[in-house]
Amino acid sequence: MTVSHFKWPAIALALAFAVNPGGTAAAQSDDATLTFLRGSTPVVELTRAELIAKVPPTTASFFDPRYEKTKTYRCLAISGVMAAVFGERWASSEFTEAEFTALDRYVSVAPARKLNEPGGCLAVGDVDAPGWEPVGRKGVSPGPFYLAWSGPNQSTENDYPWPYQLKSIALIRFEDRYPEVVPQGAAAGSPAMRGYDLFKAHCVRCHAINQQGGKIGPDLNAPRSIVSYRPRKMIKAYIRKPSDFRYTEMPDQPFLTDAGLEDIYQYFVFKSKQPASRQAK
Repeated sequence: MTVSHFKWPAIALALAFAVNPGGTAAAQSDDATLTFLRGSTPVVELTRAELIAKVPPTTASFFDPRYEKTKTYRCLAISGVMAAVFGERWASSEFTEAEFTALDRYVSVAPARKLNEPGGCLAVGDVDAPGWEPVGRKGVSPGPFYLAWSGPNQSTENDYPWPYQLKSIALIRFEDRYPEVVPQGAAAGSPAMRGYDLFKAHCVRCHAINQQGGKIGPDLNAPRSIVSYRPRKMIKAYIRKPSDFRYTEMPDQPFLTDAGLEDIYQYFVFKSKQPASRQAK
């Protein structure tokens, strides 16, 4: 669930694995800040200048699928940033996911271990265009902090996050942050659990289940599940190719298999039978 090679599916009829659309334009300023958290506990807030002092930047050029061309950025290695903020052994902690929140409230969640790999670029400047080149249909600035990846296989299809206009990075345990998204009682390896894995990797960044998750797209289970008012065939067709239905920020998802689409649908069916907890309500 992601754009051509880097975005996430969504359901605008009720699903959408979309990118963070719109948002506040951000200047390329040393005063811009990025907040780091463990769970819900703030660790530190650093300015762009302070981050650069901790992790010396390099200049890197690579193909950026958002722009559909090669771009050159002033990069801080995201592995170095995480080590500088959370300590050298951060990747072996109990926190299994990294949560990225943008200025427009877009939230992206990805396996934390990915941030310890080479290729992750926390872009703090656009070398090609002073003040950042506008991106997307709405022409927004991806700054002041944009997480991009230089490796050819480091796409969102493979669970690498590409959030822009970043305002915070948190290390979390997914089940602690989003308990309502978890299909409690689903058997390991079941269609519902496989669908949950896909939803967790790609959809929760834009969509909520029982009011927990992304805020860009609609909640897919509350107050009514998507499966209660959209036919199965339409739901799967919309996830696969939303451009057949409407103009939207949601990209087509040609890489999704029929089996994967069915698993996502079965996850929605499973969650539709689980009432929201009192806390979620």
